Amino acid sequence: MTIAALGRQLASPRVVARRRQPAKTTTTTTTKTKTKTRSFAATTTRASSSSSSSSSDAAARAPFATTCASAALATAAALTLALSTPDASIAGTPKGQGVASGDAYGRTDVDRCSREALKKAANTRAAFSDFATQQNEELYVNVEGCDYSNMDLSDEVLSGVKARGANFENSIFGAESSRADFSDANLRGAVIRSVNLYNTIFAGADLEGADLSGSLAPGAFFGRDEQTGKKANLKDVNFEDTLLSSSDVRTICANSSLTFESKMSLGC
Repeated sequence: MTIAALGRQLASPRVVARRRQPAKTTTTTTTKTKTKTRSFAATTTRASSSSSSSSSDAAARAPFATTCASAALATAAALTLALSTPDASIAGTPKGQGVASGDAYGRTDVDRCSREALKKAANTRAAFSDFATQQNEELYVNVEGCDYSNMDLSDEVLSGVKARGANFENSIFGAESSRADFSDANLRGAVIRSVNLYNTIFAGADLEGADLSGSLAPGAFFGRDEQTGKKANLKDVNFEDTLLSSSDVRTICANSSLTFESKMSLGC
């Protein structure tokens, strides 16, 4: 055998072996691919199972959520109806604010902004208005923010009342209004003629066109309201024959809203 033939014989198996290697690799790759395929299938199965379970849980929770939402809506509707429906015992008061309070007769369905509320301990307040404070509940009359405009109150006692921000425009006052608080109240055009206004507060009140002639008003305050910062409006107020202390007159004369006629009647 020649050297060339021997070389060819030795070379042949190696070539075949090299040719088998790809086949081996293919088998391994195929096996790995099958393994991955099985893993993917298992994962897919688990995901599908998990998704199905989540869907079942969501479906189970849906009726509960719907029930809760319906209950919340029903509660809100009932609350709105309750707030919008006035108390039958005070619904008929024409000028009141629907705020119930007690009176001198022990009734608890009296609208605090009604005429009837002003009668609470009237005679006692007329004589002892300095005791009409919140600490003395039997004498305390709070009509803050109430509307008594265009009313004849000549038979009512306003002594000691707390009437901050109340409306008495064009109303007629009775004889007793001592130690009352009319801070920031609307008293435009009010007839407060020959009234006891001892130590009554008119801080920041609008008294434009009001008639205070002949009233007894020592200690009455017509200055600036500390809460609102407003000064009392004294434009065209009639102070003719109104009794004031000299210090009160100085304070009033310093008010820029005072007209020439008012200044003349006060001796400013």
